[in-house]
Amino acid sequence: MKQLIVIPCYNTHIYINNLISDIYKNTSTDILVIDDGSSPKISFEKDKLTNLKIIRNDINKGKGHALKKGFLYAKENNYTHVITLDGDLQHDPYEINKFILEDKGIDFLIGYRELRRPMPLSRIISNTITSKIISLILNKNIRDSQCGYRRYRLKKIDFNSNSSNGYIFESEILLKSVNKLSVLKNIPIKVIYDGSPSHINKFTDTIKFIKLILKHIIA
Repeated sequence: MKQLIVIPCYNTHIYINNLISDIYKNTSTDILVIDDGSSPKISFEKDKLTNLKIIRNDINKGKGHALKKGFLYAKENNYTHVITLDGDLQHDPYEINKFILEDKGIDFLIGYRELRRPMPLSRIISNTITSKIISLILNKNIRDSQCGYRRYRLKKIDFNSNSSNGYIFESEILLKSVNKLSVLKNIPIKVIYDGSPSHINKFTDTIKFIKLILKHIIA
């Protein structure tokens, strides 16, 4: 099993070096950072460059686009599994081994947060509804469809046909890739919410989610 940690980043300068340091305290697994048009560009201290590669987008193209770049890089470099987490320290790097050490036969390893405060009530409601809808469509128990702390078995995911470039990508990849034979497991992770502004647009992303569901049902 050859694993790659993929971290999409957009203007996470104040977090990223601490995040990489904390990951290195737990594992020597290769890391790929996708700098999605940050201004100024994300940079790393020299001691962070072991086992780390960075790919840059000149302009911000969205989290989904960044993840697709990460999956493509992993495929081209013969990785078998990709672990994803956000670059703003809202996913605890000290939990990375929960994903690294799991059975290699699991196709989709999805982190889930116990949905309670300090998360905003609107986010709790949104996440609960979207998770139940996707679980119903796929006939799988997906406890947190919006959580980006995951591990994918690369040969089991269809990322090339995903049309979403934004946050909705993480829902679309499940709808496009999970089937009745997929081995899927939910694992608990800590809730970390510091009140930082979200890049998610509640209205437009809700509309995109509805369109995604309708498109999947019609197809």
